[in-house]
Amino acid sequence: MSMSSSSLTNIIPSNEHIMLLYSSDDERNNAAVNYINNGLKSGYHCIYASINAYDSKSSSNISNLSSNIDDYKENIERGELCIVDFKPHYESALNVDLRPFKKLKKELEETLNYRKSEGKKDAILVFADAACFLSHNKHFEECEILEWWWNETTTEWRQNNQNITVVCPHPGLVLNNPLLSDTKGHLNGKHTITIDLKQSHENQKRKSKRILIAEPNPDIRVLYSLFTKQHGFSISDVSIVENGNKCLEILLSNTADDDDDDDDDDDNDNNNNNNNNNNNNNNNNNNNNNNNDNDYDIIILDTHLPDISGFEVARKIRDRLPHKKIILTTTHSLDNISHIIDSIGIKSEDVILKPFVFSELFSTLKEPRMSYN
Repeated sequence: MSMSSSSLTNIIPSNEHIMLLYSSDDERNNAAVNYINNGLKSGYHCIYASINAYDSKSSSNISNLSSNIDDYKENIERGELCIVDFKPHYESALNVDLRPFKKLKKELEETLNYRKSEGKKDAILVFADAACFLSHNKHFEECEILEWWWNETTTEWRQNNQNITVVCPHPGLVLNNPLLSDTKGHLNGKHTITIDLKQSHENQKRKSKRILIAEPNPDIRVLYSLFTKQHGFSISDVSIVENGNKCLEILLSNTADDDDDDDDDDDNDNNNNNNNNNNNNNNNNNNNNNNNDNDYDIIILDTHLPDISGFEVARKIRDRLPHKKIILTTTHSLDNISHIIDSIGIKSEDVILKPFVFSELFSTLKEPRMSYN
């Protein structure tokens, strides 16, 4: 089996319930190994819970994956990596008997407390595929019940500041069937993050727009980093800052330089036409270099920034750079802010209400570059 690193799994989000849509067994196995390797590297206790963990006929068995897991034997011996035969859990889920999962929940919480007492990182990553095979075998009702339970459990962990992230793979070839769009939507709603690996690989082939994001919540900033990579944006194409003033500093620094250059050019016109032509050439070169660094196509602003209102940031940007596409994220209802966004010149479809599904936000980024009058 050929293994390759994936930018999607370089970051392990904390306290999340992740739906991972895959299009082939190799893609699923690659993702499992990448999650485990990056989890181990980050100090997580990692669990591979698969119904095929010890099935010699399956490509997903641990014997097949182990050679690609970093320091596999050592991590098993040190208790940093655990392999769970999930077949009994799957069979119980078929009968809507969730007692084995509740027992696993208790064991995970005990492991987390033990790690904390030992001075280890109190974080766990679980790659669990019982729901995967329920959907693969078209037991959709049972699958939704199990994913509902996982969602309730991870929500409880999040509220109790227990860092346990659960990754649930699902067969994209099944769930991406248009006839199953409702089922896919129901399952998607029971996860905090959905990653479509096939869509990600296609997006990575496309040329990226450049994005500047102002978001005060550190966990959401991590998710932005994860999802921009998933949707094919390189690190150099995305800047993520925590406040409004930093956003304006990055974005508007060029315009201040341009104003100064214009004044200098006027003086040069009065004094020396030849010097003016040389200065214009130099200024054009400088502006091209600056645009490479600071020319962003899309600005994503949270309205609840700590230093200055996101609305005010948007207004300043619109005044200086009217062509920029601005997307607002907010907990305000549209009815309460419609007069504000109208006065700035932001359309209602460019306002994303929190909490939102990241895939919906990034579908907005696929739209062509917009101009505002």
